[in-house]
Amino acid sequence: MHAELLMIGTELLLGQIVDSNAAFMARTLAENGIDVYRKTTVGDNPERIRQALDDVLNRADVVVISGGLGPTEDDITRECIAELLGRPLEFRPELFQQLEARFARLGVRMTDNNRKQALAPQGAIGIENPNGTAPGLIIEDARGVIVCMPGVPKELYPMLADQVIPYLRKKFNVTDILHWRVLKVCGMGESRIDAAIGDLIVSQRNPTVGLLASPEAVRIRITAKAENLDEANRLIDAVEAKVRERLPGRIMGVDDDTIETVLDRLLAQRGWTLAVAETFTGGIIGQRLTASGAKQFAGGLTFPAAIYSGDGAMAAALELAQKTRTIITADCFLCVVADPETNRGFAFLFAPDDAVHWDVSYMGRDERSQLRAAIQTLEQVRRYLMQTGESGLPPTQI
Repeated sequence: MHAELLMIGTELLLGQIVDSNAAFMARTLAENGIDVYRKTTVGDNPERIRQALDDVLNRADVVVISGGLGPTEDDITRECIAELLGRPLEFRPELFQQLEARFARLGVRMTDNNRKQALAPQGAIGIENPNGTAPGLIIEDARGVIVCMPGVPKELYPMLADQVIPYLRKKFNVTDILHWRVLKVCGMGESRIDAAIGDLIVSQRNPTVGLLASPEAVRIRITAKAENLDEANRLIDAVEAKVRERLPGRIMGVDDDTIETVLDRLLAQRGWTLAVAETFTGGIIGQRLTASGAKQFAGGLTFPAAIYSGDGAMAAALELAQKTRTIITADCFLCVVADPETNRGFAFLFAPDDAVHWDVSYMGRDERSQLRAAIQTLEQVRRYLMQTGESGLPPTQI
């Protein structure tokens, strides 16, 4: 069986809110073995809602709808379904009692228009909503199953996970689950990664392999369908081993790992703390380490982005490290400087018994360029701590 999503709300089309519901719905359905083939978004227009729903029912076994179940005049999902299916709306006393109980618990007077939320297409199954005033609906039709849920995330999320998913898995005898693992690579472009593992993307069927680029990392997603989590992980493990063999030392982390959290763990393993002195990156390295909660981060300073010639880069970095050391106590000092005249950036790591340096990207001081240089710098430090980097300088005392 396969499902499609139908997202209802003019505010979605106008870009006034980000459609986080669709991402959650697709992810939750997929994790529970329900394939999602397409998403459609329509505004609060009865003709377009009916047409979109009619189109989806011609293709899918299940249509999962978000939005349009509120008490206001533009909440018309119930009416559109009733008209399309020829199932008149009927007043459901049990839904009304749930509404009354909800308002009583909140200590709020229920207005007359809330009565609308107790209407349902003939024969529909009501879904109790303990987190709001809009009951969900399930309509079993000859053309397919329609599931309607409120658009408020705090109401939709538990309703989908706790009530809709069990219903769909039982209704369609879904026994498999979908599970994935994400491997992250920093400092290596998507095209280079594709050149290394592209045949796996084309040939793998279960698990499948996909790539997704982002400013922080390229994500390699390995997705398996299986009867249980252990079996899915076994399938994923085999493909992950192939990926790691093709990209030795390049996998920065897995799933929720970030370059900052991984770096923090590696520093902790050595018992080292790190201080940062930045120029053209404007403090973004220190900010990201702070935001990640890195315990080994001792602090950072930002200096004016003065111009340094290539030959003077190390002397400039050493000077910044020495200035930083007078304020911050740390085992290691990471310094980032640049020569805008030659468009070269440099990162220097002064470790307890070593000093290394790397070229980093310098494309200017705009936010995107700063982020790119920061990620490259942290990735080089990670590789050094993993002993996959190359030392380019003799030990230097600071």
